[in-house]
Amino acid sequence: MSHQIIFKNKYCRTNSSVFLFLLGIVGLAFYSCSPQINIVSTKSYPPREDDESVVFYRKEQDIPIESKKIGTLTATCTYGMKDCDSVSIFSLSEAKILKKGGNALLINEFKKPTLWNNFRFWLNGDVLLISDFSYPPDNTMSSHKDKFGNFKEKYMYVGFGAGPETGLSLLMPKLSYYNFQNRKNLSTYYGIEGSYWIIIAQWMSLDFLYGVKKNIFTFDTSIGVWWYPKLDNKNTSSEVVGPYFHSTLNPKIGVKLGRVWLKGGPSIFLYKNYPKDQGPIGITDMIKIGHTLCNFEILIKLN
Repeated sequence: MSHQIIFKNKYCRTNSSVFLFLLGIVGLAFYSCSPQINIVSTKSYPPREDDESVVFYRKEQDIPIESKKIGTLTATCTYGMKDCDSVSIFSLSEAKILKKGGNALLINEFKKPTLWNNFRFWLNGDVLLISDFSYPPDNTMSSHKDKFGNFKEKYMYVGFGAGPETGLSLLMPKLSYYNFQNRKNLSTYYGIEGSYWIIIAQWMSLDFLYGVKKNIFTFDTSIGVWWYPKLDNKNTSSEVVGPYFHSTLNPKIGVKLGRVWLKGGPSIFLYKNYPKDQGPIGITDMIKIGHTLCNFEILIKLN
């Protein structure tokens, strides 16, 4: 009898220990599995202050112009676990975004728990660093995604500058159309530029360009043509000038700050047709570094 009691008590104690151990594991898993939040970024940024806030956007067109993507956030958890609710997910995500140096999130996908997704919350979005919230979004621009899912932005610029590419654009500035594609780590863009000078003399320019943009820095190359018709002013003693025609390759580096874009670089002549008895015309020969003709320009965004 005593052996049976001892065996029974020993068995109960063992069974109770196993039960408590399993209950502890379940409880630990239940209360410690808070939302899993991960941010993937290719570059590190200094963390922001804890008392700052994060702005959440649901539409790309609502994002201020002065912004850039610095990472991708993914947050998930199973309903019923610790801190697994909408408020907690966004609050914890906000802390993580500030730690990574961001101050905004563009929500690409947010799912609440249902039977069809195994009762899981899911949040996915682009972490943004916005330098100027007062800079409003450009709601007048034509923006959409291309067939590869890249966000496209179209802008018009007015340009002032000098060099073989455009001659001189000052009182009569040149007009430029640019199309930007925001890709994973940088932006690419192409553009069309043209000018027509009608004061005293006439000349025209047209160029096509393609470039890349990283943060505020740009690099592009244009192929341009410039034409100056024959000038024979019979009312003055001015000599006959022209006609001139040339085509140039124009690589330029630039700095893009808000609505202002500064660019400069050398000109490489691809084709030249000048009068044999006349040298280079001054409006294309005024900007030089050493013996190299250069282009310099300031672009100002219109839309």
